[in-house]
Amino acid sequence: MEQLNTYLNVMERDVDLLILEELLVSESFTNWFVSEATRRPSPIRIIGAWHSVSDALLGESDLIVKFEAETGLSEAILIENKIDAAAQTEQGHRYKMRGEKGITQGEWAKFTTCLFAPQSYIDRNSEPYDVELSYEQVVTFFQAQADVRSQYRATFLQEAIKKNRRGYQSVVCPRMTDFATAYLDFVARNHPELNPEVAKPRAAGHDWIHFYPIPNQRNIVIVHQIRGQRIKVIYHGQLNRYDEIADKFADVVDLSLAVKPSGKSVTVSTEAPFIDLANSTFEQVKGQIQLTLNSALAIKNYLIQ
Repeated sequence: MEQLNTYLNVMERDVDLLILEELLVSESFTNWFVSEATRRPSPIRIIGAWHSVSDALLGESDLIVKFEAETGLSEAILIENKIDAAAQTEQGHRYKMRGEKGITQGEWAKFTTCLFAPQSYIDRNSEPYDVELSYEQVVTFFQAQADVRSQYRATFLQEAIKKNRRGYQSVVCPRMTDFATAYLDFVARNHPELNPEVAKPRAAGHDWIHFYPIPNQRNIVIVHQIRGQRIKVIYHGQLNRYDEIADKFADVVDLSLAVKPSGKSVTVSTEAPFIDLANSTFEQVKGQIQLTLNSALAIKNYLIQ
């Protein structure tokens, strides 16, 4: 028996339930976790935590923790837990949409989306989350505690990290990764004011290119939806500014823009050229890319902070 592994196989659900228990019963862990995720080291009052929260249209959140901050406002962290499973297309964006729907329905006043995974998974992740928290960080927290139970928790998560290392089967699409990398490098060299996202390995369906032209402000993003043939500004969680945003972009006369509410957000978009991702390299469609970037640069000049 002593030669057997303690765990036959650690699954994502096992980690979900371990973290859920800690969030519900350990005040010190919950305060630490929330501080890491929100980047605000302040005490909170836990309201509740839930596992596998589904929305019929927007999909499932692995974990949600709801708390009251020092301001007295109700906030939430929507957590996507990954050991080695491939990300679903636009999964990070759908987490954001579920958070915004929670605001609309009065569930919370503010939210943070969080990817919780082994560091090696985070390093190759290309989905946009507000924050990334590694298993290794949580292991360090548990190892710093004196009780045997916390040491067990640390060992359990270390086993999940080992599974990630030995069990991951790459689903990265080299063609999409090369295309996106060339695209983002081109923007960084020629239009750095658009502040492109960092290039990471991509799955075949991950064809959104993100720009963050306002420094340190991630809730306003310009997105090139390549297959969707749109260049779009997303004002995340700013539906209350719809009239202001619409009035501002009404001054744009050289682009046909559509300003629309989207959940708790506002989008401003225009058509982008067709790009055949399946049969084209970046160099072959650089002209179409530049036309798209010209639209992005024009839109950037009208952004409202």
